[in-house]
Amino acid sequence: MSQPQEEPAYYASECISKKYREILKSNGINEEIEEVTVADAGLKGEGMASQTQYVTIKLKNTNMKPLNLFVKVHTSNPQHSEWIEEWKLFEKESRFFMEYVPAAKEFCKSKGREGLIDFYPKCYYGDQTMVVLENLVLEKGYVLLNKEVKQDLEATRLAIVNLAKHHAISYAFIKELGGAEKFFDRFPNLNFEPFLQESARVMMEPMLDNGLSTNITILEKNNVEGKDEAVEKLKSHLGNPFSLMQDVLKYNPEDERLLVLNHGDYWNNNSLFLKDSANDKAIGHVAIDLQMVNYNSPATDISYYLYTSVKEEVRQANLQELLKLYFDTLKETAQNLDHTLDLTFGEFYAIYLKKLKFGFWFGFCVATDAGLAIMKDLDINEMGELKDYASQSEKLIQKWIEENPEKGLESARKIVGLVNEYYSLIEA
Repeated sequence: MSQPQEEPAYYASECISKKYREILKSNGINEEIEEVTVADAGLKGEGMASQTQYVTIKLKNTNMKPLNLFVKVHTSNPQHSEWIEEWKLFEKESRFFMEYVPAAKEFCKSKGREGLIDFYPKCYYGDQTMVVLENLVLEKGYVLLNKEVKQDLEATRLAIVNLAKHHAISYAFIKELGGAEKFFDRFPNLNFEPFLQESARVMMEPMLDNGLSTNITILEKNNVEGKDEAVEKLKSHLGNPFSLMQDVLKYNPEDERLLVLNHGDYWNNNSLFLKDSANDKAIGHVAIDLQMVNYNSPATDISYYLYTSVKEEVRQANLQELLKLYFDTLKETAQNLDHTLDLTFGEFYAIYLKKLKFGFWFGFCVATDAGLAIMKDLDINEMGELKDYASQSEKLIQKWIEENPEKGLESARKIVGLVNEYYSLIEA
């Protein structure tokens, strides 16, 4: 939901206008529509799982301001659409917003906690082909932070608190309904894990391997302290990152101390922040894009977020504080919903260490400097087969390396720091 790019807008056809009339009426808005304007949101590679549009609905009642919507639809790439359907991305997001969120709000209200679940955008409509959300950028002034700069401590605290609430509400609601089986009977496929599908390996494995190889290349091209040891450790993992991530996602429920409804893709591009105009500090946060929602350990969400979206120095200096903030919020929220979480912080921290390879390897292979810099230039609409995503990424990354020698040097230092951080945690 970034600011719209310089993309041509067009007036919607009568068929599309009729669809939006039906959507508004289903939300209690019975005003006549004057016109519907559609513009590409210009996100390209920023929105990997869908094509995004800005839709403006002008009403005939001039006393009412135009309604600004953010709409997600399938891309024009046929194979990509097949992949979206196989991964159930639109079905899951639609079911999450149209079924789970209203039910969770009623659950919170029944416990005297009305307004607790207020960190998602309003969803006007969803099905297996489109999701229609309020445009928080134009309607309420939220912004998407620069993914290459990553999030500071204030923004991270806001995002961690909302992630803990997201997890705690699902934890308590699942308990209230009598367990996971009954919960997913009511909300089918919210437990579906896309990363365990074979098509995920076809697309993601070469992308992660390329990312790992790229980071090794960056180290070998730059003379930074600790590079030789880091290169040796990284080379031992060539060909393994995707399998390591999948291993974390596979679990036996009887062996897990804590399972929740995960966001599944909780990172910078799926977070919008409200800022204080006086000091530019983040003061509000909303989570978006629930296409990858799944049932698993919350540590997969946490590690994924911390290694894709948070400044390295912020995470490294404040890890214990951030995990404690998450844990305290999780326990308090679950308790407020009448479901106690029988877990100590020490036990939770052990879970995090066991699961952190999921977030680390994804972040390390995809969300280091080069990977984040080239993302905006990837356009799934112009791509052929899914396996081509990795080859196109590799070409853009090699170009970035050649054109940014100074950034490459700084990136090499960060890579050594990441390797040292990871091994200090898993070997502790």
